[in-house]
Amino acid sequence: MSQWSDDVFLDGLRRSGDPRADEAVRRLRDEGGSAAVGRAFRVLQGNDTPLPADAPEALHAFMRDAEGLPAGADRARLHRGGEAFLRNALPSVVVLLASSLPRGYAAPCLTEILSISGDLERHPYERLMGVVQLLVNVSDGHAFDDHGRAIVTAKKLRLLHAGIRILTDTYRPDFRARFQVPVNHEDMLATIMAFSYLLVDGIRRLGLPLADDEAEDLYYLWRIFAQLMGIHPDGRPDDASFVPATLADAAEFYAAYVRRNNTMPDRNPAGVALTTSNLQMMTRLLPPLARMVGLGWAPRLCMTELLSREELARVGFTPLTGHGLLKAVLTGVLRVGQWAGERDAFIDKVAHLVLQGMVAVGRRGEVEFAVPFSRLDLRGPAFE
Repeated sequence: MSQWSDDVFLDGLRRSGDPRADEAVRRLRDEGGSAAVGRAFRVLQGNDTPLPADAPEALHAFMRDAEGLPAGADRARLHRGGEAFLRNALPSVVVLLASSLPRGYAAPCLTEILSISGDLERHPYERLMGVVQLLVNVSDGHAFDDHGRAIVTAKKLRLLHAGIRILTDTYRPDFRARFQVPVNHEDMLATIMAFSYLLVDGIRRLGLPLADDEAEDLYYLWRIFAQLMGIHPDGRPDDASFVPATLADAAEFYAAYVRRNNTMPDRNPAGVALTTSNLQMMTRLLPPLARMVGLGWAPRLCMTELLSREELARVGFTPLTGHGLLKAVLTGVLRVGQWAGERDAFIDKVAHLVLQGMVAVGRRGEVEFAVPFSRLDLRGPAFE
């Protein structure tokens, strides 16, 4: 037992938001600068990209004053973490789709917000591309360099979340009474776990090899990103005490989060709808030939292999039984992809290009993270 299982500490995280980002978005809204913010976000790629002259002053101030890389961050380890992800890009995407997302959908405090626009169920592929873009922006081995994307991406997402907090108060007026602050530190940490701890856990549930040091480096990457996202004591950006330090701590936190927040389908119908849409999307992503030869069952099989019976039940999913041959084929494909990444550093670059290529095909270019000033901003493409 540690603070990561302590309800008093975790309750404090649920009451914590991002006052600096909230104030910036209020100023942006008052200045009527939504169009200018959108234009600025489209050109703002790295830490050295200057904001357009017509960007609102509130945006200039936030991007200038929001925290940079925490003091003492190990840049060499960040590089290793990015490389670890790219070497495991194929199984990581499978785990993200078939495990991380469904496990998150079991928490109504998350699905209530995800369902505000109603668009996630209708266009899950476009929304997924926003997630893939985040993976690209953060997991590139150079993302945390002086001119990398990770810091700017974190600042954009902090403003996006501040906009969502305002919209949640409008469209889910009872949310705070039920779940505390929208997009609070506990929920954000759980989301960070989907890209880090749950990826490592899923790769190992699939029986794929992943060295302990490689796994810890991959987690470290997202641990630093969590601090960039404002998950730290107010006014102390270099204080890492709000983020689990190791995978063991992360496992303890996530178990406590599930205990505190996840429910069954009768109390979380939005989670069932999101999981169903996610499964349909995974099936549609398969090439027609794969479906013709019986691989259309692969997404259901992946969920069965990656989630326990209790985890499946929370999102209204029935385990798939049998299909031992299909499981062997799937595991073999993932092992080959992992083996190739370990044997050739060039595969790192290929993996990055493939992920970005998914976005280009599905979104006709790079996904941008923008501030939602109205519910309409949450509809259509993931982050216009």
